[in-house]
Amino acid sequence: MKTWKIGEVEVVEKPFDYDLNEFEVYYQDQLIGTITPDCIEDMEDIKSALDRGESPIGWEDGMGNTITLP
Repeated sequence: MKTWKIGEVEVVEKPFDYDLNEFEVYYQDQLIGTITPDCIEDMEDIKSALDRGESPIGWEDGMGNTITLP
């Protein structure tokens, strides 16, 4: 599992369903959303974007909600 820090946003990878992981998004130590990918390919795309330094603010969480700052 990995953690990314992008500005004041921290993303923590957590086990979810067998090989599929989800991503908890924190802003100033407050959980503001959890991104749950549909498949392994989506999960790998999320990891690649985070590795490039992309912020998850504005991303959909997989449940129809958008990750936004409080």
